[in-house]
Amino acid sequence: MEVVCKRTYPLTPTDIDTHRQCRLSALLGYLQNIATEHAEILGVGGDKMIADHGAFWLIVRLYLKLHRPIRFGEVLTVRTWHRGVEKSATIYRDFDLLAGDEPVGEAVMSWVLADVEARKIVKPGSIPALVASPRPAQVKEIIPAKIKMSDTLRQAMVRPVYYSDTDLNGHMNNTKYADIACDVIQYDKCGDQFISEVQINYLHECFPGDKILVLQGKQAETHYVRGTDSAGKNRFEVSMKLDAVT
Repeated sequence: MEVVCKRTYPLTPTDIDTHRQCRLSALLGYLQNIATEHAEILGVGGDKMIADHGAFWLIVRLYLKLHRPIRFGEVLTVRTWHRGVEKSATIYRDFDLLAGDEPVGEAVMSWVLADVEARKIVKPGSIPALVASPRPAQVKEIIPAKIKMSDTLRQAMVRPVYYSDTDLNGHMNNTKYADIACDVIQYDKCGDQFISEVQINYLHECFPGDKILVLQGKQAETHYVRGTDSAGKNRFEVSMKLDAVT
């Protein structure tokens, strides 16, 4: 059984943006794919969780740090493991990112199991396969926290949720929030910079037909993006830092 799962991905043209960098959403897609594959290997994949426990994996928070952009023509290597079952309902999954043999970043995702019907949290300690799954000797200490948003947010757009945003759970896929944030900060105009640090907090699911009011703000070098529904409920929050490309 693979305690640490390692996979290599040659970047394709569909992963690359106008700056010849790997799009943030494409990078998150690779993290999602290897996390899904590793969960299957450990016997706690999505289909098995639904069949055996009536529960599905729901991402809660994501933190990503890059030392430099990942560029067109490079080969991305991702290593991942999960930290095991703890007292809380949260399962943390760590990632190392390499371009070739060069370490270029790291990431942490926090996940919970939610009941398919009630959408309520299922305790991971009640899942024997999760309790028994191995944990590496060394894990990251990063804990994605609540985002302290800018005090001066302004409306940037109203973003409908479309079929093309959804995944197999029927809600907006976690990678799509990254695209929304990049659209809002007009990342296409930031050719001399790259996204060096991002955190996304997924607060409530978004479904086709929803119309999300997207707010934007900035303090110092950090961009903030929040998505709110028509009832005023926050659906997601993003903080994003950009650094100069060297």
